[in-house]
Amino acid sequence: MKRKLFTLIALTLCVLMTALCLTACGNKGDESKENKTTSAEDANKGETKEASSLLGTWSANEAEGCAYTFEEDGKGVWDASEGMLMNFTYADKGETVEITYEGSSTTQIWEYNIDGANLTMKDTDTGSILTYTKK
Repeated sequence: MKRKLFTLIALTLCVLMTALCLTACGNKGDESKENKTTSAEDANKGETKEASSLLGTWSANEAEGCAYTFEEDGKGVWDASEGMLMNFTYADKGETVEITYEGSSTTQIWEYNIDGANLTMKDTDTGSILTYTKK
């Protein structure tokens, strides 16, 4: 029972830290990212968009074992460590990414900045900042 409670608390902390990270410092001066959008909705509309710069797997620097994986089809997986996986859909808006976890009607909006293999995300609601490294 204590292990399940600890695991639930760890998962909750990882999700919160991720939410905080995704809202981090967007690079507002980078016009090259303005038109990048990757989402299942855009694919269904037949629109051609540039590939998201978020594609791939990003490991959380603040939470060992936690990682985001962004796929080309506008879907992804949040690995909250210890095999706890949460599926999500996302829309990359260039300076922000909108993430909706499976089973949730709430969309989280994160400002983000990529500098080489480093991703910084800031939760637009809480102001929390998280950092990730590309695997």
